[in-house]
Amino acid sequence: MTEYRYTKAERIQQLQLLEQGLVALLPVSVQLGLAQTPHYQEALCQARFLIETGFTQTDLTRLSRSVPDAVSRGRDWESQYLVQKPDGSWGWPEWFLELESRLAPVMRSAETLRMLGYY
Repeated sequence: MTEYRYTKAERIQQLQLLEQGLVALLPVSVQLGLAQTPHYQEALCQARFLIETGFTQTDLTRLSRSVPDAVSRGRDWESQYLVQKPDGSWGWPEWFLELESRLAPVMRSAETLRMLGYY
């Protein structure tokens, strides 16, 4: 098995993806009044700073861990958010779908920054 470690150029791309994701997430976060909004704003500032000035793996890990999930995903977490629709079925409310569509890429990008590479 061969180990692959991310290059500096790939790390910059990963930071840029996180930056783009946070830019897309922030308006929804503000609109919903999420308590995590200041954390997303700070992470955006930090990502931009690291892109401009350089970084170590410790910096990337610290940034990654500073990005909180806005959704409490403990046991049976889905039941907190499901709503009954007019036809009687259960599904996600529109606000949740919009939030998830913007939050998921941010969380994936943040997680990638914690990884050194892959096999």
